[in-house]
Amino acid sequence: MALLVALAPGRLRRHLGRWLLGWDVHPTAHIGRSIILARKVTLGPRASIGSFNVIRGLDELRMDVGANIATRNWIACPPGAPALFTSFPDRHPALIMGKWAMITVNHEIDCSDRVELADQARIAGFGTQVLTHSLDLVRDRWSVAPVFLGEQAAVMSGCILQNGTSVPRRGIVSAGSVVNTRLSAEQTFYRGNPAKAVRPLPDTLRYWYRSLEDDSSEGAVVPRRQRAVEAELEAEVEDALDSGR
Repeated sequence: MALLVALAPGRLRRHLGRWLLGWDVHPTAHIGRSIILARKVTLGPRASIGSFNVIRGLDELRMDVGANIATRNWIACPPGAPALFTSFPDRHPALIMGKWAMITVNHEIDCSDRVELADQARIAGFGTQVLTHSLDLVRDRWSVAPVFLGEQAAVMSGCILQNGTSVPRRGIVSAGSVVNTRLSAEQTFYRGNPAKAVRPLPDTLRYWYRSLEDDSSEGAVVPRRQRAVEAELEAEVEDALDSGR
């Protein structure tokens, strides 16, 4: 049935998802040609899932107003998770996206436990990995913990976020960084392996005040726009750091 929904034409996907799979989809939400296998799906007004995404094995997919998953993302919980993670009965395999949160292109998101993006948070650029499970070598067992991005936080291209980590409100993680702990300082630029605070970011950063309309459309956000957004943000952050503001 999920494949039938993915292959159906245009707006019919939204209706089939509601009728066949029990999804709660707002009339203004958009669903592209993506495979969506989740026990509970909730898409708010103007929420958008582009084409060529695979979303499977989740207990819940929840996207608030204007939340956007662009294209070619792999968002999944391992098929054998119930047998692997018996020591974690309270885990919640879910992707929760707040208002105008965004996941752009070609990211891998492990939802063995909850991955949550607060309002206007984004996983930007390309090729980031979010992991909610890992092998605890000391105890020789699997470890599972959620990952959280705070309001207006941004993670750039090619980053790795390990299980149990978080990025605080308005935290910006530079491309290629590895987050292996709970970052705590808000409105701060982080960089490195492991990611460490470089310096605070100014209140004048235009990214904090960008138009929400730039982040939403009736379809998926196009990769060219995503590259422009990331390049603009990286340049603006670097300028702010260099100028000492």
